[in-house]
Amino acid sequence: MVWAAISSKGIIGPFFREQTIIAARYLEIMDEFVAIHYAVDDHWKASWLMQDGARPHRTPAVFDFMSEHFNDRVITLDYDKHT
Repeated sequence: MVWAAISSKGIIGPFFREQTIIAARYLEIMDEFVAIHYAVDDHWKASWLMQDGARPHRTPAVFDFMSEHFNDRVITLDYDKHT
């Protein structure tokens, strides 16, 4: 699996994982992304997260993480049902 982010400051990543992606591993990637994004982006509070609807991306733990770091600035399948 390859994961990357595009922001106004450039590309963050890519992050490579050879294992099957489960929610816990996805959260590890998101944690790395957030730490990097905090360091390079002065406008963090204006950032939005958009992702696909893969099952590991839609668990309660992942939605809690998104809510903590992005509030309502999330575009993903089922997120509005969570909040």
